[in-house]
Amino acid sequence: MSSPTSPLSRFANEPGILHLPDGGLVLCEQQGDDIRLRDLHSGDNILFSGVFAQRLAEHLNDPADIPFPSLGPVAERHPWLAQLHRAVTPSASNILLGSGLGMLFIELTDQCNESCIHCYAESSPQRSARLSREEILRVLQQAHGLGNPAVQFTGGDPLIHPDLLFAVQSARELGYSSVEIYTNGLALNQPLLDRLLPYSPDFSFSVYAHDAAVHDAITQTPGSLSRTIKAMRRVQQAGLALRVGIILMQENRGMEDATFAFLQDELGLHASQMGLDMVRSTGRGEFMPDYQPDTSRLQQYRHRAGSDSVDSGSERGAQTDMPPSARSLPTRRGKLCIAANGDVFPCIFSRRARLGNIREQSLDDVLASLDRRPLPGALEQRWQQCRESLSCSDCQAIAYLLGNDRETGQIVIPIMQGESHAATRTS
Repeated sequence: MSSPTSPLSRFANEPGILHLPDGGLVLCEQQGDDIRLRDLHSGDNILFSGVFAQRLAEHLNDPADIPFPSLGPVAERHPWLAQLHRAVTPSASNILLGSGLGMLFIELTDQCNESCIHCYAESSPQRSARLSREEILRVLQQAHGLGNPAVQFTGGDPLIHPDLLFAVQSARELGYSSVEIYTNGLALNQPLLDRLLPYSPDFSFSVYAHDAAVHDAITQTPGSLSRTIKAMRRVQQAGLALRVGIILMQENRGMEDATFAFLQDELGLHASQMGLDMVRSTGRGEFMPDYQPDTSRLQQYRHRAGSDSVDSGSERGAQTDMPPSARSLPTRRGKLCIAANGDVFPCIFSRRARLGNIREQSLDDVLASLDRRPLPGALEQRWQQCRESLSCSDCQAIAYLLGNDRETGQIVIPIMQGESHAATRTS
């Protein structure tokens, strides 16, 4: 094992994050005496060992004085490695958005006709926050200028919001190429679907088990599985694209195979239309008892679904993943979530890092104010929390770099570059 004074010891407990000139993020982690580098956009990764790992660590600790080691032919197989010697110290908005906004989540309302025991947003029939028609349009207009992102309307359940049709229509008229509705489907009657059909939205659903008793216990809504399946059939018959997320928790552990088979038999779904994720420690999921993550199951089903990478470091969530058109882009693009009360978050699961509120600022002003905030220093506890609460590896890195509202005190920008910047948090 490396000695405490080894350059490798820097990465023993928390990662280093390299920010590339094209907006990409590279995760740097110690594994014994080796260093693994992972491009968080593509999932591509490489393990460096021996003398090369030592020299790489020395450079990352002191890039101004120690030259970047020659990569030779390995850079031809991993093109992103060629940018490492030009890693930059980014602004907070650069960390958040990369080369541009790629995914916009709009939580139209926090009201839901289910009360799922693990809900990250703590939605329920008793909640009442909602975005107005004017706020929805303004957000769509402002976000479109940040990179022409895909948009997902979610909640709560977005079908409950009286202006869902207006939201979908506005997104299409503004030029959003990918528009998705994430719903449980309970309110998807045929008249509503007929009104949505001219705008060709995609649909995404959550199914928790093939067994109705288990699914309905998780949603705390009797009859919910049969109603969700009925809605999915309606979407299929209308010729609209759909996908399904299955969330692992203690209540449905071990039912993955049967649930996948059920969805294939009932709806003819392909494995690529089904995603698997674990409950994240956000919202009601933070207090789920007796929950032990089983990452091996996630890796198995990502491989089955034809994912680009089955490596645990390139995880993508069932809900938070970008559509294929966005994932295929050559550079990393960021995410933003607009909550039903107007709060802005880096992602739907990143509830600890409030960036601002659209009722107080434009999105451009939110990003500008973010750049004026001091960034937090490296912290092992924060890294662990980010891994537990967030699905996607790029979201984990972004949340780690931006910190959260609960942290105070002396901070240092945790980017591996020649000069660090210290300040005292005042907000």
